[in-house]
Amino acid sequence: MKENQDLLSAVEKYLRGEASPEECALVNQWYHSFDDGQVVVTPEDGFSKDEIFSRMDAKLAALMLQPAPARGKVFPLWLKRTAVAASVALVLGTALWLLSGRNHMSLTSKGMAAKNAAPVMPGSNKAILLLDDGSSVTLNDSTQQTIGDARVQGESLVYDQAGNPEGMKYNTLKTPQGGQFAVVLPDGSKVWLNAASSLKYPVSFNSQHRVVELTGEAYFDITPDKNKPFTVRVNNMEVQVLGTSFNVMAYPEEKNIRTTLITGAVNVSADNSTKHLLPGQQAVLDDARQFTIANADVNTVMAWKNGKFEFTGEEVDVALRQLARWYDLELQFEGGVPEEHLTASFPRNTSLDNIIKMLELSGVRCKLDNRRLTVQH
Repeated sequence: MKENQDLLSAVEKYLRGEASPEECALVNQWYHSFDDGQVVVTPEDGFSKDEIFSRMDAKLAALMLQPAPARGKVFPLWLKRTAVAASVALVLGTALWLLSGRNHMSLTSKGMAAKNAAPVMPGSNKAILLLDDGSSVTLNDSTQQTIGDARVQGESLVYDQAGNPEGMKYNTLKTPQGGQFAVVLPDGSKVWLNAASSLKYPVSFNSQHRVVELTGEAYFDITPDKNKPFTVRVNNMEVQVLGTSFNVMAYPEEKNIRTTLITGAVNVSADNSTKHLLPGQQAVLDDARQFTIANADVNTVMAWKNGKFEFTGEEVDVALRQLARWYDLELQFEGGVPEEHLTASFPRNTSLDNIIKMLELSGVRCKLDNRRLTVQH
């Protein structure tokens, strides 16, 4: 078919660095149009399947195995000759399977499908609300319910801004592995929780300070109130704001706590040290309780909230822990942690099978057994 020939021609030119903007757009459009069903593209005469496979394999490896970035240096997301927007790594990874036409396989590996009867699905909007009285409520985006002064609206738990003047009560919103959710606090501030995270907060802000406690990762968009400063407490560190937006990543299994300012201004404090951040800056608190301030790659930091995974020279174990939290996996390393660094970008609703194929093509060997992902080094 002419459409197949045009696509294969565009891929070939892209690999040679000769693709026009229109041809790059064709490849990008093709990527965004496919699903996880059986998709077959048969090469026309004059196109060698083995040659395409070999070139794309080499291109993918060159793209994804980048050297580790120096501390504080912001690297561009893609190489200069990469013209396909945002998703080229996954385009190439899946194209290796689609364009090779091997036994007309679908995107799901036969061996993997046989061992895992039920495919591992991406995460979704779900959480557990722990109430002040010790009871709990399961939340998701498919039900509408009212819980005290709050109501579930889609992917968010929204509190009445009038508040409850009776005493100080605390609720805790917890997302499991494979879950994400948002909460609109009584002051109108909104907090998005990433997977395996929790936020403890008062059901009304009656005192002179607005204080919440975080574990895991969250993005905050704080309603300004000069008379009531907003403080996020996390692992003996505090982020103090008046009205601003910022991201905090503080998973206990990670070596550092990262606070990234998007708009406004914040102070981060730990022990006797306080640092002031400007928009676009990130404060990293290491395990020695020392701060490092550097410019941040905001697109990478915000990727999870924007429905993507985005890695730019990221250590493989750090990237895999992000995947494990979203796909609700148990992560295990055999023979040590791989030293490769990963550069890739793909949607958070990408099937796990396709991600594993992409990792293996980049030199990271993985074995999936139900929900246990074993990385072999």
